[in-house]
Amino acid sequence: MTSTDWDSYAHTYRQIDESSEVPLLLSAFLSGRGGTLIDVGCGEGSLLNAVRDKFGDSWKLTGFEVSEARADMARKNGHTVVVGDNEVPSDVGQFDVAVSMHVIEHVDDDRSHAVDLSRLVKPGSHVYLETPVKLKGAWYFRRNSQAGWVLDPTHLREYRSAAAVNKMLTDQGFEVVAEDLTTLAFPLAAAEMLVKRVMGGEQRNEEPSGWRAIGVRIPRYRQQAVLARRR
Repeated sequence: MTSTDWDSYAHTYRQIDESSEVPLLLSAFLSGRGGTLIDVGCGEGSLLNAVRDKFGDSWKLTGFEVSEARADMARKNGHTVVVGDNEVPSDVGQFDVAVSMHVIEHVDDDRSHAVDLSRLVKPGSHVYLETPVKLKGAWYFRRNSQAGWVLDPTHLREYRSAAAVNKMLTDQGFEVVAEDLTTLAFPLAAAEMLVKRVMGGEQRNEEPSGWRAIGVRIPRYRQQAVLARRR
């Protein structure tokens, strides 16, 4: 998809399912440390907000986005965000931590994405990655020609096990330091937005609250979080 396509996608699919908390595995690693962190595919800046709120100025934060529309939303919250057509910026060895949350399932070549993340961080530094895992029997109502039935129409792959995610990383020279396999849930607001898109109703783009924020687990789907070290 081009930058223009991603901007259109950003307006259609607001990131209402983004958490306002730093993921537990990443939070445990960042705590008591400091340095430079880049969020690759930072979207509207929810993780950048969460890291800044929890750790103050201990971490110098940078975002990277392919959508100018989403980058602008993150910039409005005071973040530095670079926009580019590539899936990963061209910086080499500038960061202590590179984050890729729910990006790798969208890219053409997952192994190249992992190599590019490795290139971003200093030797011995770390990459944090999250991606859905589609267990046997899982099904969702969206579909595309590359990956079949998927959670999102732009997913080019959905891994079938946590071990497959880890192997992809170790094959590219990473050492898996820690991992966390958890349930995957969407807020009820996501279902509301889907119905309104089908019916042609007006979308509500504000952050979900009340009943709209209640998470609903996606049957037979999980989320694999991995902290890996560049050798």
